[in-house]
Order: sequence, then structure tokens, then C-alpha cells
Amino acid sequence: MAVETLSNITQDEIEYARMTTLIKSELDWRTGIFEAEKKGRNEGRNEGRNEGLIEGQNKASLDIARNLKGMGISISQIAEGTGLSPETIARL
Repeated sequence: MAVETLSNITQDEIEYARMTTLIKSELDWRTGIFEAEKKGRNEGRNEGRNEGLIEGQNKASLDIARNLKGMGISISQIAEGTGLSPETIARL
């Protein structure tokens, strides 16, 4: 009877260790997935934000150049002030 009890206790300890390892592995995996998704979302937001800022700056430069051209400012002066090419300004 004592041997059987010891055997049951030993089996319970092995099963406990196995289950603990499985649970820890699952938690580690889920944490890794969560962190990867979070990083991906942040990178996506930053890329979108940067692209949006660049697009907005380009639009603002074009709007300013269009206004300056309408005021009779020379294309070379507008190009110097806005950083746009003279060809781009001439097409406005």
C-alpha cells in the first residue's frame, strides 16, 4: 500500500510539472503574439502618420506656391521659398 501511495504521489508530481510547463509555454506564446501585434500596430500607425504628414506638407507647399504665383511672384523665388521645382510651379 505504501508503494502504491508513493507511486500515485510521484505520478501526480510529474503530471503537475507537465501541466505547469504547458501552461507556462502557452502564456509565453500568447505574450509573444500580443507583443508582436502591439509592435505591428504601433509601426503601422507611425508609418501612416509619417506618410500623412509628408502628404500634408506637400499639399501645403503646392497651395502656397499657387497663391504666390497668383500674386505675381517669380517662379524662381517661389521655388526658392517652397523647395518645389520650377517645373512643378509652372504647372500650377
